[in-house]
Amino acid sequence: MIIHVNSQKTVREIDNFWSHIHFHPTDAIEDNWGREILDQVSRDKAARTVRIYAMLEDIVTRDEKGKLCFDFTLNDIRIDYMLSQGFQLLICYNFMPRCLAKNPAQLSKLERYKGKRVNYSEPNDYAEWQEVVYQYTQHLVDRYGEATVSRWYLHCWNEPDILYWLNDKVEYDPEKIVSYIKLYDHFAQGILRATGKARFGGPSAAFHMPFFEAFLEHTRSGINQATGEQGSRLDFVSIHTYANNPAKIAAGEHPEVRRNLDRIIAYHEVMKKYGYGDKEILIDEWGASSGGFIGSDRFPEMAFRDTAYLPAFYARMVDVYLAELAKHGINVSRTMICLSGQHDLKKDFDGFRSFFTLNRFPKPIYNGYVMLSRLGNHLLDVSLEAPDPRVGVIPTADENGTCSILVYYMDEDFRKTLPNTKVTLQLSGLEGRYRLKHLRLDQATCNSHAKWAALGKPENPDQMQREIIRKAGRLDLYVPEEIIEGERYEESIVMTQNALSLLVFEKIT
Repeated sequence: MIIHVNSQKTVREIDNFWSHIHFHPTDAIEDNWGREILDQVSRDKAARTVRIYAMLEDIVTRDEKGKLCFDFTLNDIRIDYMLSQGFQLLICYNFMPRCLAKNPAQLSKLERYKGKRVNYSEPNDYAEWQEVVYQYTQHLVDRYGEATVSRWYLHCWNEPDILYWLNDKVEYDPEKIVSYIKLYDHFAQGILRATGKARFGGPSAAFHMPFFEAFLEHTRSGINQATGEQGSRLDFVSIHTYANNPAKIAAGEHPEVRRNLDRIIAYHEVMKKYGYGDKEILIDEWGASSGGFIGSDRFPEMAFRDTAYLPAFYARMVDVYLAELAKHGINVSRTMICLSGQHDLKKDFDGFRSFFTLNRFPKPIYNGYVMLSRLGNHLLDVSLEAPDPRVGVIPTADENGTCSILVYYMDEDFRKTLPNTKVTLQLSGLEGRYRLKHLRLDQATCNSHAKWAALGKPENPDQMQREIIRKAGRLDLYVPEEIIEGERYEESIVMTQNALSLLVFEKIT
């Protein structure tokens, strides 16, 4: 296969929608292990926007007279740190403080970090919920400034169409949307009381389309439950997309990028129906599989999350989205991988949705995130000879003339074994001198999981083994960097299964 890229021909400008994450649990931000991860993410510029929870249950209480009291200490520690690391924020307003809950005992069956169980009851008084939203938003504006807060995203609740709102029914329940509409309207009014410049939206729907459609219909033309007026302001739409679930994967299926794309297209069709076709979409959770708290102990197939397969899947997803979303006129501005399960690690490489293992070994998916974060904001023209459907390329440049070209090779069925294949990259239109850096991720390169497996999969690696695994997982040059000059460049690259090669042509004169 021959890939020809013209560095002088830009197809279109692109905005990096792929380098964003949902960091979970939020309360790990004040702990050393959470900060170690986020420090590394910040240093590597692997993520730009980070989704966190407001964790209102840590903030709101009542005094002996029943008056609402607010303590923002933990919230400020978390957000101060996030801003110090240069992250933009998406803040999810949940869960229900028990002192507001209609049913204080309605707690999640799943135990969260630090032994917490979240309350997913509706409030006893929606006006009090609005007041909590107002007080929290006003505090953000007072502490960080309206200009800063206006660059963030604020949204109402997490997956209210399934387990995390009103009841734990997974099937569609019309009662959920009725109460969520009221929750959202008071959420919106609470924010507007504090500032008219914040961006806010919802509903962070998991997969129930009737819920999603009823919500959009209400925001467009329904009676606002907080103001009595028609409709409710909606600055962006937030949704979740997962390419499969653990049970189906265990039964022989595999993740498919197309499944995520089809879900986005289906959501967008509903958005167009209610006049929201050009509205900004945030995919504030994505994954090759759902089941953030399910690892390889329960479903051995989840081990694919630890291997080079996942970054290859990620690269294909970005490639497909770049081609298909623009074609359909879909404005996705953020996709955020959900890093849940990080707090529940008992050993290294246990199939959870994490960037790092128990011993802080960077997993291949983390290195994939670092590699794709270095792509530019100009999509370059590319042509293929003898194309291979398992090989993809994302050719980019930036305003400084640096070209960053990502080539990947994978099959979405992680059970398959692929032979090596040769790809010839031809780059034309170069001017002057360039520093060429070739980064590689595959089964043998920059892969802590492969080294851990080669050492016999030690459950408790000793210090020497830890150093060997950590070094093997460090993203580094595939070959020594070189200086090139001339109008054209050509290189033949042997691509192994699930390989990512990033060639960065950094202009120096």
